Amino acid sequence: MRQTTAVTFFDTWLARSPRLNRIALRGLLYLVELAPRGLGAPKRLRRLSAEERARALTAAEGAGPPQARQLLKLIKGMAFLAYYADDGVMRRLGYDAEANVRRGRELRAREARP
Repeated sequence: MRQTTAVTFFDTWLARSPRLNRIALRGLLYLVELAPRGLGAPKRLRRLSAEERARALTAAEGAGPPQARQLLKLIKGMAFLAYYADDGVMRRLGYDAEANVRRGRELRAREARP
């Protein structure tokens, strides 16, 4: 999905984070960018095709010390949060927040609840 608010969400989250967290996360993101080179790929992450990126990230998840794998899981989880904050992505996954709110309001009205 090319049109998403995930990057904006992540950028805003990063901007609102404490300075030390921003510095550390930027460093981690740069290491992820370079990870394919460390695993034998000819290019950095953003220079790889989508298929090559997926293979490189899968390989990185199983490589290195446990601490490095945990940091990669942390970044992956943050990326998931950024995408889950996008209503369009959620609708593609079958979740429509507006429809759920509408159903809830209709139910409350039928049951005469505030």
